[in-house]
Amino acid sequence: MNTLKRLLAFLLLLPFTQAGCAADLTAYARLPAEVEDTLAANQSSPTTLSIWVQAVDNDKPLLSWNADRAQNPASVMKLVTTAAALDILGPGYTWPTEAYTSKPVVNGVLKGDLILKGYGNPMFFTEDLAALIQDLRSQGLQTIQGDLILDNSFFSLPPEDPAAFDGAPYKPYNALPDALLLNQRATRFLIAPDPVSSRLNIQSELPIPGMRIENSVKASKKAGCGEPAMRVKPTPTETVIEFSGNFAPSCGEKDMYRVVVPPENMLLGAFRSMWAQQGGSFNGNVRVAPTPAKAALFYTYQSRPLADIIIPMNKLSSNVMARQLLLSVAAKKLGAPATPEKGVRAVDLWLEENQMRWPGFVLGNGSGLSREARISARQLGDLLMHVYRSPTMLEFSASLPIVGIDGTVRKRLKNEDIQGRAQLKTGTLNGTRAIAGFMYSRNGQAYAVAVLQNEPGVHLGVGSKVQDALLQWVYEQP
Repeated sequence: MNTLKRLLAFLLLLPFTQAGCAADLTAYARLPAEVEDTLAANQSSPTTLSIWVQAVDNDKPLLSWNADRAQNPASVMKLVTTAAALDILGPGYTWPTEAYTSKPVVNGVLKGDLILKGYGNPMFFTEDLAALIQDLRSQGLQTIQGDLILDNSFFSLPPEDPAAFDGAPYKPYNALPDALLLNQRATRFLIAPDPVSSRLNIQSELPIPGMRIENSVKASKKAGCGEPAMRVKPTPTETVIEFSGNFAPSCGEKDMYRVVVPPENMLLGAFRSMWAQQGGSFNGNVRVAPTPAKAALFYTYQSRPLADIIIPMNKLSSNVMARQLLLSVAAKKLGAPATPEKGVRAVDLWLEENQMRWPGFVLGNGSGLSREARISARQLGDLLMHVYRSPTMLEFSASLPIVGIDGTVRKRLKNEDIQGRAQLKTGTLNGTRAIAGFMYSRNGQAYAVAVLQNEPGVHLGVGSKVQDALLQWVYEQP
């Protein structure tokens, strides 16, 4: 996001009341009638709802309802991770990816191994790898006669089952972190109708060693445009990806993202292909290992700055990016290798240092994809007020989805007066609906808003209706 857009995002949240003339806001002792009516119409209990609304230039809330009840916030927890990272790492923080050589490069030839060491870049994509390869070539490296060694030791992660949360291990939202993570582990499958046959062509964007596609999807005019069924069959020698079902040719081309192969296989396939495309020679294999002690640093590639990385993380609600970020915070504050436990401890220390002592708070993995994560509406209000008064308010607010405009709230309150006047992070799990961020009223008063609701079925629509009613009410306040 460019500087002008960030400035506009910041100005969106400035209170328009003159200094010393803030409205005399008294906390409401009951829910607004609009919210009560919405709850009643949808047979939803007000006891499941927690709310905190506070004018940013007032030290007392306008509305506090069940505000001390710790609830599951789902992806709204990313706000805690974002705020801590901006303070601890700084908005300009970048992640290095280092290239080492096991032997000297002579006349463009490396008669040894190339080592890539990652430091947890949350946004290391195919184009970044291509840029890194181009930089290596421009530094004089033409031929690699050894192997590609991947060093992900900056993170020390316990074994984790990606199916543990909801039984969907291949969905990108369940992707696990790694210090050297390409494309957030997700393989892009390109799906396109064959104009000649009655079949559908399916191929991966990048050639991946050890992966084979079996495609039995048929084109059918009566079929829908949903994703074909996919089954992963690991064998001793390869991973077979089976696609089946029907697909309507009129749907056109479609992308499908799934986490189906180990990150080292994905990186090897991408590296080998792009190295050859740029005229280099490499026929080695890949292995995961620490950087040898005698290896020499050859080149360092730097990521985008943190201020840019949190924008897609929050607007698109990327779980693996948030987990990468929390581990980076852990390494910065408590030293490498980063662990999930260090991440939790680092945030706890940061909260204490900033006088935010939160009973009942449970961070989890920092992404909100957790059954155990807990935070209260008051605690979210404290966080938002801390951010509003901090030097990183500009970067924080620029990362939030804008109501009716983009991100996870692009379809919310569209064509209403409130469109474009609120920046809010959403959270959704089965039985959980949450939202938190900043907005301003019709008269220009800026507010911090947090809404949490944990109730069976609330994610199916009622939660959004309750939130929208509350946001409309805040919009009409002084």
